[in-house]
Amino acid sequence: MRRENEFRYSKLANILREQIYSGYIKPGEFLFSENELCRYYGISRTSVRKSLEQLQKEGLIVKKVGQGTIVSPDLIIPESQMKVLRIMAPVPSHFADHALPMMIDAFKRKYPNVEVKLLGFPAYNFRESMRAAMELGHAPHLMLITDRTFEELQQVSSFTSLDERFSGTLSAMYPRIVDAFRIEGQVKAMPATFSPVYLAYNPELFAQFSVPKPAQDWSVSDFMDAARKLTVDTDNDGILNQYGLLLSASISRWPVFALQNGYTFRSTSERAALVKTLEFMQDLLYRKRSVSLYQAPSGLNSEAFLRGKTAMVLTTSIEMASWLHDDIHFKPEVAPLPFGPEKASLLVANAFMIPEACPDFDLAAQFLDTAFDPALQIAIARQSGFLSCLTLNREVWDESYLHSLNIIDNEIINCQFLAEIFEDPMLIGELDSEMDLFWAGLESPDEVADRFARII
Repeated sequence: MRRENEFRYSKLANILREQIYSGYIKPGEFLFSENELCRYYGISRTSVRKSLEQLQKEGLIVKKVGQGTIVSPDLIIPESQMKVLRIMAPVPSHFADHALPMMIDAFKRKYPNVEVKLLGFPAYNFRESMRAAMELGHAPHLMLITDRTFEELQQVSSFTSLDERFSGTLSAMYPRIVDAFRIEGQVKAMPATFSPVYLAYNPELFAQFSVPKPAQDWSVSDFMDAARKLTVDTDNDGILNQYGLLLSASISRWPVFALQNGYTFRSTSERAALVKTLEFMQDLLYRKRSVSLYQAPSGLNSEAFLRGKTAMVLTTSIEMASWLHDDIHFKPEVAPLPFGPEKASLLVANAFMIPEACPDFDLAAQFLDTAFDPALQIAIARQSGFLSCLTLNREVWDESYLHSLNIIDNEIINCQFLAEIFEDPMLIGELDSEMDLFWAGLESPDEVADRFARII
């Protein structure tokens, strides 16, 4: 995807340029190595080198043979005559790429005397970047974080309670989402967008192979029948090259199967529900062979679905919004999750936090007031596909779509964030690694269930 590669290299150049001009990387200081930039920002070495070449042409960096790349020692950064609002965000971030710019543009129109600087730092070590920023005296006005980093960042710095200043906005949001960002009764982060994990499908493949589209009441057997019919050797070379479902081995996806079957990862008394879940996935993977498994350190990748190599995928509206900017040749649709009797799923979210060390609380508050204006929230939802945390999604999508997401009325109550399921964040990585042999087809559901029981 040529356009995507060009976007990645120019995006990294913008990130590093902003870090240099904002003083996070000072003249004479070394940048990360090429290997580190590849790993931290999730891009290829070619894109990294093109980014550095661009910055070198601008005179911002100097390459020292055998040592690395430094910010030009002679660089003089002119002081801005405008007020500056700094927003720190993880990279990669679909929300920062495709929704936050709309918020920034609206803010600039309202406050033309304020310059907004979006500072991207690798999600891989975002916590360490935050700590370093605080130590350097470069506390941002706002931080865009994910639900996964919310717990970690509490250990880095203290954050302002938002209840009093934003009581009206918070009361207009989904209580279920707001409550996930409370600490000791105080809201420490304002949810910017959220999504359950749901099932997206390619309607063109369903039509091509005469498979009925998923109905609101479709069952497990309906799903398995569709997945079987959509798993095909399209070029008759004896090798399957199209599958019914793309499944990620990431713990941010497959637990949806468990939650739908009543397994909550909290009690050994639920062992039967876990075994049932694992047997179902094993059946799809190795008996029916109707699932393509994505198992890689990066965790999530829907490229096979976007290229029409799988007919269905577990995803979120946050990820799906990024597809609008990809060169895909079909419009994905959403189907209700059919994997078990429980109307349950995982939740993901982005949120804004204001550090207590924020240099100008009122300026940060003005940005959030602008960002959560209902008219702007509707515009973001319509143009980018992100769900609003304000309860106005019915103005953008019809009820059948929202029912498929399990967010109508009280349905959202059964959806959970990973941090709520696993109170100890270390447990997430431990359970994730315990699945390796199962994904390879070398371990039985009973063996996995026994180990889970010991860990939990």
